[in-house]
Amino acid sequence: MKVPLIGSINKRTINLKNNKLMVKMYRNGETEAVESPYSPYFYTEDEEGETKKLIASDETIKLRKHEYTPGKDHIPTHALFDGGREALLERLCIEHPTFFADYPNDNDVKCLVFDIETHSPDGKFPFGEKYPIVAIGIVCSTGERKVFLWDNENEDDKKLLWDFANFVQDYDPDIITGWNLVGYDIPQILHRVRYNHINETQYKKHLNRDGSSWGYEPPKDSRELKMSAGGRVILDLLRWARLDYSLSGLPRGLKQVSQAFGLNPIELDFAHKTLMDYSLEEIEDYVLSDVDCTLYMYNHYFPQIQYVAETLSVPLATYVNAPSSYITKILQGRSLFEQGIVALNNNKARHPEIFRFDKGNYQAAHIELYRKGFEPRNYKVDFSSYYPSVAMALNLGPDTTKIVGYDDYTPDIEFKDGILYVPDNKVDKRLMIQIDQSKKSCLYEMCNLFKEMRKPYKAGKTKEDKSKSDALKIMVNTFYGANANPYISYGDMGVGLTITAVARWLLLSAVDIIRSRYGKDSVVYVHTDGINTNVDVDEQWLSKRLQRLLKHHLPFTESQHISMDKDEFLEGVWIQVGNYILRNLDGSVTKHGSTFKSKSRSIFYNKVLDRLSDAALNNTVSPDFVDSLYDFSEYKLDDYIMRRSMNRGYDEYKSDTDLMVNLMNQGKIMGIIPSEGTTYFYARCKEGFVLKESISTIDAIDMRYYWDVVSNLLMKFGLKEHVKRKPPITMLDKKQKSLAEWI
Repeated sequence: MKVPLIGSINKRTINLKNNKLMVKMYRNGETEAVESPYSPYFYTEDEEGETKKLIASDETIKLRKHEYTPGKDHIPTHALFDGGREALLERLCIEHPTFFADYPNDNDVKCLVFDIETHSPDGKFPFGEKYPIVAIGIVCSTGERKVFLWDNENEDDKKLLWDFANFVQDYDPDIITGWNLVGYDIPQILHRVRYNHINETQYKKHLNRDGSSWGYEPPKDSRELKMSAGGRVILDLLRWARLDYSLSGLPRGLKQVSQAFGLNPIELDFAHKTLMDYSLEEIEDYVLSDVDCTLYMYNHYFPQIQYVAETLSVPLATYVNAPSSYITKILQGRSLFEQGIVALNNNKARHPEIFRFDKGNYQAAHIELYRKGFEPRNYKVDFSSYYPSVAMALNLGPDTTKIVGYDDYTPDIEFKDGILYVPDNKVDKRLMIQIDQSKKSCLYEMCNLFKEMRKPYKAGKTKEDKSKSDALKIMVNTFYGANANPYISYGDMGVGLTITAVARWLLLSAVDIIRSRYGKDSVVYVHTDGINTNVDVDEQWLSKRLQRLLKHHLPFTESQHISMDKDEFLEGVWIQVGNYILRNLDGSVTKHGSTFKSKSRSIFYNKVLDRLSDAALNNTVSPDFVDSLYDFSEYKLDDYIMRRSMNRGYDEYKSDTDLMVNLMNQGKIMGIIPSEGTTYFYARCKEGFVLKESISTIDAIDMRYYWDVVSNLLMKFGLKEHVKRKPPITMLDKKQKSLAEWI
């Protein structure tokens, strides 16, 4: 690996003997301290200082640079920072871009994958000190597989915890990885360490390579998990699955992602059973199946992660723990630093009129469903690397683009007198954008570089080629989001808003062009950068039409950057916005949207949905088939059971009519103490929603409710003509007990 595993620089790495800031690194299994070439500094305004240009502005400012020692020197209140007080490692990577390339990790990287299984006797989500860990499964990059099981006789997990820690210490991995291990597995291990009265500090040190403790920040955003473990990289693969565009529309659970990759993980029925209803042998097979799937994901994602870290020339752990905007921060930061452009505040401070709320108030991408229901042979034309291509076509970047004013809102994009008027209905204005065309923007140069770097890998056939191609695609696609981030310094909202507005305009223009040539019913669905059609659109012809349109309305653009690709599908069913099913040319089926994701729905619902999805996709919906959907004779009581979990405290549920309040009150009568995470299993009975524990026979079930479930799904699929409004009288039992009797 061309960079070290870990690099850190902060006030704790100061050499007290000479006040030198040191970079602490882990590579080749050892700790190393190297003097930093970067010295922290701040600016003050000074007429005798150096002239600097401000980001996204024509303004200049006279600044004097002052170096300081973090944690020691006093910083004046009027100090101006270029990058922030604490971003020392970030500044080192920006101002000395090749530094870490001199400290590679030459040894083969050793990886340890682990997964835990936790018992929940009360049906709650098993997170917290009282929920014991029954098994920890391990698989190593060397091929070694191991499962540590709890003491079944004494129902104790203390030995299991120490067995795991000892194994980590003996194997000495460079990387510890898993699925949601930062959000769940590691915190749960620490919960059980405390429960078993194990010294937490000692336990953490036992796991670490250098005897230090773990650095852990509870995740506020699962895409930005931060953790260090004393010389080991903590890699949560869930984050990288969430960044994977190929999984768009799919849940990001390990099981679902594994199945999307063609794996067949073992599944257990936790809707109606607890973990301890299974034998230890079954649990062992289950946890090994999970870690095997996770190792497969590691082998898929890690080459991409490594390649990006090496391309950026930053320590592996720095990229692993960085927010999604980090790539843009570093690369745009380097370019702006070289140009002498400073960013003394962030996006939000520069544009308070846009960021009226914490996360901004600006118009998103366009999404629209034009036709519901079944479509035979269908196609998707989409823009190639859309947002980066728009940025390149217009030469957008924080060093060329600035907001010079605001005009009254109209929906039209317009270019006049050297100003681009960009509409945004959330800001309720047209932004007046000025773009410097006398030089190529740093964003243009970066996008062009990565697109050229990607070409040979995109055309390649090997796994390594695909990994590098995917990695470069991720790098290119981060630029838009970062420039729209409220808290980024080396990026600007003028860039982000302009990209989005022009992309919306071109997308809707493409829709109009397609419908004018192929008919108004030819467009099925539109989403951000793609158009689903029921006709074989000539994507080359469409690209040229859009290029001419762009050049006509915005004559300063390099329109050749706008191009389109095309995918073909055997069949498709569109249900509602964001919810659709596609059969790929290889026969595999992809389902998108919340309709297919919920874990709370009953077995009945999922069976009807699966059957209906298959029939709709095969275009075999008939009166006889619909009759079979309304036939409930094959179902058992458990098939009607739904589940719902508390996502907040009892007192935060206020409405007496709320389903959750109803379930909680029933549970309290049975001795179930409601608290965040408690899961209730229930069904619709003739007297309302009733907990499973109070339902003794299938005769209690309100079949009218589940009849309506079928009807509603048929309506969702656009099959209104097949809906049966009323169940037969034989399904209805008018002899009803009171709710109190059920309880």
